[in-house]
Amino acid sequence: MSARLVARRAAVCGLLLLATGCAARGPLRPGGTAADDATAPSALAVATTHCSPLRTATTEIRLAGRAGPQRIRARLLAGFAEPASVRLEALAPFGAPALVLASDGAATTLLFPREKQVLRDAPVASVLEALTGLALDASELRRMIFGCLAPPDGRGERYGAAWQAVTAGDTRVYLRDGVPVAADYRGWQIDYAGHVSGIARQVRVRRAVAAGPIDLTATLGEVELNIDLDPRAFVVDVPAGAAAISLDDLRQSSPLTAR
Repeated sequence: MSARLVARRAAVCGLLLLATGCAARGPLRPGGTAADDATAPSALAVATTHCSPLRTATTEIRLAGRAGPQRIRARLLAGFAEPASVRLEALAPFGAPALVLASDGAATTLLFPREKQVLRDAPVASVLEALTGLALDASELRRMIFGCLAPPDGRGERYGAAWQAVTAGDTRVYLRDGVPVAADYRGWQIDYAGHVSGIARQVRVRRAVAAGPIDLTATLGEVELNIDLDPRAFVVDVPAGAAAISLDDLRQSSPLTAR
């Protein structure tokens, strides 16, 4: 491994610090036999009015938990725009960000400003998987973080007095007392808590994979929705002379694969 890759690993590992513990236990899914409930989709629609539409979103994310053998803690500035734009900056204690990931839906760039290294044109889902274990594209990540996974016209069910569920395709959203608190999405288990103005401020994502379980909790700071964002926010200015790296380089040097 090159000295520059080692240096970049050190920089990112300095940001992705070992966490002191695992995320708190999320809410349980309901048990027992479900009954059809035609009111559940409308309850979900009322609880997720911020999703219609969710054109843009910005927030600060404190990420903690585990991806495979590594425990992670990071502070990110995140911005999203439909249909598939994203910008993530991993903040360092001082100076330039440790990394910047941006995609306008057509071109994707991952820049390590301090090491002047750049990865171009890899799929967003592949980059996120190498960095965090979350193999999600920009649209999926936006909808997962802000609780906008299932359309309101899915099939509704009720479990007892408190629980409802809405299923649409491979997505199932659970409501407890009218609040979306959990979802199952393409093999991911998501738990939502700490709602403010209808938006969860804590999002826990779990999945069992061959490399080891993924269990990450994102705590959201101030959230702004549907504000005008400059399209240039989703393009990275790459400095002259930046060294190109590959997705394989990123996987090999990621703190998630360090031993």
